[in-house]
Amino acid sequence: MKNIVLSAIVVTALVTAGVGGTMAGFVDTEVSYGNFIQAGISDLLVNGENDPNIDAKIQFDHVTPSKSVDFWIDLYNWGKCQGGEVYMMIKDVESVEAGFKNHYGIDYVYDGVASGVGTLPTGVPFGYRPPTGVEPVGAGVASSEPELGAEEGNFWIAQTFIGPGDPALMGVDYASGVAANTQVLVEVPLIGAAGNILGDPDTDDDGQVSSAEYAAWIVNGNRWVNIAALSGTLADLDFLKADLGFLVTQTMTFVHVDVVINQLADPLWPYDYDVDGDIDDADAQLRWFPTNALQGDKATWAMMFELSTDP
Repeated sequence: MKNIVLSAIVVTALVTAGVGGTMAGFVDTEVSYGNFIQAGISDLLVNGENDPNIDAKIQFDHVTPSKSVDFWIDLYNWGKCQGGEVYMMIKDVESVEAGFKNHYGIDYVYDGVASGVGTLPTGVPFGYRPPTGVEPVGAGVASSEPELGAEEGNFWIAQTFIGPGDPALMGVDYASGVAANTQVLVEVPLIGAAGNILGDPDTDDDGQVSSAEYAAWIVNGNRWVNIAALSGTLADLDFLKADLGFLVTQTMTFVHVDVVINQLADPLWPYDYDVDGDIDDADAQLRWFPTNALQGDKATWAMMFELSTDP
């Protein structure tokens, strides 16, 4: 009787153990540790710096009309993402009549009536005086004698006297004229005959693009591309944004910016200024005299660069 009861208990236990499960012969369990996801790093350096340490790259204070000046802005994708599109914007364009003649540490303006002090080279010539207010702005004062004459008349150009209020004058105040008469050209180096990948023409890694490197970039099968949306009259480019191309991570590229101040043509040209019956060399000297109205005036602007990584 005891054996029968014991057998029943064993059978019951075995049946209970198998209820709701499957008997397995082999089991192997492994664990993968250290899994993570981390946002990438995207960082565009301009002239090797981040805000607020980016210095102005375009600064030239003695530009003459029709003479273009070349500037180079280096961009570097310092991030660890796969790269992205680089955008550029010209903004905050302003023109100011800010020209002063600095002489031995003192700024001078021209009004045509100041008596001058002492003799040259340490003295000050007739017509120049230290500013007495917010100058040179407004009638009767300018950065130089040619500027005042071109703005208001009453002066000689070559053998011709330009009277006050002469109809050939372009206007009275050219404080807003510099940006409106400055041409900008922006171009970038792209790799190969197609695509928009930005390249590095600086083959000797000295941080500058020489004229030889500029030419060699084309010879090597690459190309320079003009950014039409950022090329034109500076005043018209204010707050315009354009795509420069794709900049691969840990890659340098250069933006070429060419700036030139245009000459202002006399609206009456051709014109017999000296009234001798023909338009000769003496008259030709006067064709561009209104450009003098821009002497000393300054155009300022900011350039914003943006790196947008691929989604």
